[in-house]
Amino acid sequence: MPTSKKQKSVLLALTDTHHGFYAGAARYAREHGWHLVTDMVYTASVPLGWQGDGILSFVGNRNDLAEFILANPAPTVEISLVRDDIDVPRVAADNQRIGRLAAGHFVERGFRHCLWVPFQDDVPNRERRGGFRQGLEEAGLSTRELPTSHWEVGPDGSRNWAARRRIVSEELGRLPKPLAVFCYNDCVAADIIAACDQAGIAVPDEVAVLGVDNDAMLCESINTPLSSVRHDLDGMAYEAAALLDRLMDGGEPPGEITRVPPKGIATRRSTDIVAVNNRKVARALRFIWDHYARSTLAVPDVAEAVGIHRRVLEKAFRAERGHGINEELIQARLRAVVNRLETTDLSVTDIASQTGYTRPNHLFRTFRKHYGMSPREYRAEAREAGPRSPVSK
Repeated sequence: MPTSKKQKSVLLALTDTHHGFYAGAARYAREHGWHLVTDMVYTASVPLGWQGDGILSFVGNRNDLAEFILANPAPTVEISLVRDDIDVPRVAADNQRIGRLAAGHFVERGFRHCLWVPFQDDVPNRERRGGFRQGLEEAGLSTRELPTSHWEVGPDGSRNWAARRRIVSEELGRLPKPLAVFCYNDCVAADIIAACDQAGIAVPDEVAVLGVDNDAMLCESINTPLSSVRHDLDGMAYEAAALLDRLMDGGEPPGEITRVPPKGIATRRSTDIVAVNNRKVARALRFIWDHYARSTLAVPDVAEAVGIHRRVLEKAFRAERGHGINEELIQARLRAVVNRLETTDLSVTDIASQTGYTRPNHLFRTFRKHYGMSPREYRAEAREAGPRSPVSK
């Protein structure tokens, strides 16, 4: 009689990280019959002497965990770039794309003053900042940065929250408005919103704030609900588990880091604003963003919705945005197309029907004119090297 396949025992060494990782790891475990060892979830203590088949880890800044992993013979997959000095296979976020997505979110809302707020000085922070800066530079903008030195670390390693809050509030008060603030994660973003509240700065009217992770528990439980990049934490852990499964079966580790792209942006009150001076233009932009998927939407519809003559609105639009209403509509549709190409496996036909194009051929021609390639070519290139900016034609 055939022998039954041995159940794989996998240690979840994911302390000090986001609960989204647990969901992805658990989903893979259920589908593949793993036994998950969850001691560290409850104790946060390294299980000295543990022996099993594999480890899913998030080392962070824990030297004891790093030493345990390096000494353990079981295959390990790390779901982070925080400790890039540890030589193990990794699955990580596409941080460049996260930063560029944030830049596009603020550019399309008309912001001209931008600020990056890190959590600490490590690889993920630097990559996310780099993507944000690059996306802004391609739109002719630049960004300021709050240095990580604003954390005042005591002799015992503790951080003085009161001192940081005071310094951040003062700096936010000095910066030009309206100001767009992109934060490393939702925790940092919530702190920025609290600092604005303390300084009497209105969010989002004076300062718009965007986080990363889309942690609903956090984003929806603060005074001003927080917009956030939909970081695919579940997907990262699932991909890491799949890689670990291959390694446990004797497979060779990949030659490069597996990158998981974000899934878009969840827009809430903290960025739900258009940073333009003309209120009619602001209303027109809002109407376009809300209704771009209507294939029949055209410039006269926008003017009628705003209640202003088309020529008057067109002139005001060009003064505020540097291009006409029709170009704004095209850009809104293309942004939606690009988001779906980068973050879904939908067919081009389905994407066309969801973004206001009556026929795939119409989407194909428009996309090639602005990006210099077909949608399928863009998708293949973006998954290799990250998103690119439209080509002016």
